[in-house]
Amino acid sequence: MARTEPQLFTVTPDDTLAAQWRSSLEPLGGTHTAVDSALSALRRLTQDAFDAVLLDAVGENLALDQLLAKVRLRAPQADILVALGDPPSRDQTPLDRWGVTATIMRESDPAELRSRIQSILTERDRVRRCNWIGVTPSIRAASDLILAAAGSDATVLIEGESGTGKELAARAVHHNSPRSKKPFLALNCSAFPETLLESELFGHERGAFTDAFARKQGIFEAVDGGTIFLDEIGETSPAVQARLLRVLEERQVRPIGATKSIAVEFRIVAATNRDLMSESGRGAFRRDLYYRLAVVRLPLLPLRQRRGDVPALLAHHLSVAKTGGGPLIGRLGESSLARLVDYDWPGNVRELRNFVERAGVRFPSGVIDPGVIGELLETVRAPLHLPVVTGRRSDTVEREMIFAALSELKHDLDDIRRRLERISAGRPADGRPLSASEFQTMRQAERERIMAALRESHGYRKRAARMLGIGERTLYRKIKQFGL
Repeated sequence: MARTEPQLFTVTPDDTLAAQWRSSLEPLGGTHTAVDSALSALRRLTQDAFDAVLLDAVGENLALDQLLAKVRLRAPQADILVALGDPPSRDQTPLDRWGVTATIMRESDPAELRSRIQSILTERDRVRRCNWIGVTPSIRAASDLILAAAGSDATVLIEGESGTGKELAARAVHHNSPRSKKPFLALNCSAFPETLLESELFGHERGAFTDAFARKQGIFEAVDGGTIFLDEIGETSPAVQARLLRVLEERQVRPIGATKSIAVEFRIVAATNRDLMSESGRGAFRRDLYYRLAVVRLPLLPLRQRRGDVPALLAHHLSVAKTGGGPLIGRLGESSLARLVDYDWPGNVRELRNFVERAGVRFPSGVIDPGVIGELLETVRAPLHLPVVTGRRSDTVEREMIFAALSELKHDLDDIRRRLERISAGRPADGRPLSASEFQTMRQAERERIMAALRESHGYRKRAARMLGIGERTLYRKIKQFGL
């Protein structure tokens, strides 16, 4: 992506300093706008967009936090440099809170200042190439890592909480790589049970299992030299992990029911919201697969650890949601913005986007009432347990629920019957009675199998029951029986 001419903005009441800044910035090209007061700056920032704002904090009547709040409201996506006096302020809080890119001394060497701004503009271009929205150092670091990884063929493991933009990062790796003309295929590993996940990954032959009426091409075969994004890789079973490791090492895949392997060419970018290193240490994830996936580790910080990006994200999503025209100042006041910056956003960028969409529905004119900011945030956070209109009579729904419960009970009874048949009333296959030690070994093996399933499912009993091939109620009874 070619860089556009930089739009630079300087604010200082000191004529001498203004002249020094002008001579420093002129060689950078682009447009340089200078004003002599914060009041003039706020008026101009409301009218035009700038790439970088160089702000002289000395001599202004406003406290630094208030001044930065006003500037950030009007320039949410600009890089802000603050010129401090001697000695400089040691309070880093407002600088971090409002996403200040850098601080400089007022009497900085012109060549040094020019080099600093040149570097910031270059970093800004790298963030754009990754389609990130933000101004904080963590976003710049993530962009640098993405572009470095994109130039290689190494596997990438993206780590971060839900909603931090893991798929966006994966797409950035692909689109900046030599594979960009090839397909990008994404698969959420947590969305499929094990059998279906294997079919989605590796494909299957006709007749490989019930309902396999035709051959299905797996994602490894379909990607054809492109990039595969495996989201929530930590949700895969040990069996799937073993097959993934083999495919990564051999670059061949064997569809379910096939007798021959197929050579495949691909790149994998995986993502997880878990600490797979720790999980591999306790046996919950294959350590060898972890090392194959984590050749490049890309951690994405949650919003609460990069609050300076919140104004830029709000501005972007307000624009996308079309909640009114004009600059951000037309829709949020300083107190509202400060509240949103200080909010922890447990759902991260996904929650922020949800908030903007709700605000757009509530205030279609585009002017967001600051009095309801808290209400909108609570609406986002609060779990909703609302009745669902199905169009069916309540007695019909109740009857279906009873039938479902009876069906599950029948499944449990069938499971008990099969187990009794296998044990043959306490006798092994050769017909002799079980000894006390054999019976105890059998019980211990069953207990360990249940414990392993519970560990693998992270205590999620419904999933553990499916892994064991028994009913959920049977698993509850076994947990109680074995004291688990």
